[in-house]
Amino acid sequence: MPLWLAVLLLLLSLLGIVLSRRYLRKPVQSVCVVLCVLLAVACAAYIGLTILFVDAVQNRPPVS
Repeated sequence: MPLWLAVLLLLLSLLGIVLSRRYLRKPVQSVCVVLCVLLAVACAAYIGLTILFVDAVQNRPPVS
């Protein structure tokens, strides 16, 4: 998955949390919030690991 897509999904899931809290009734709201939170956590982990791995590749120690 491209990094821009993970960022877009993260933003959409955060927007989904806000909108579901505002417009949905209680039982459906809880399910939607849980799903959006899980998606946001997965996207945040993906973005964090991508940044970590790209930094590790750029700052490799020299080959002796």
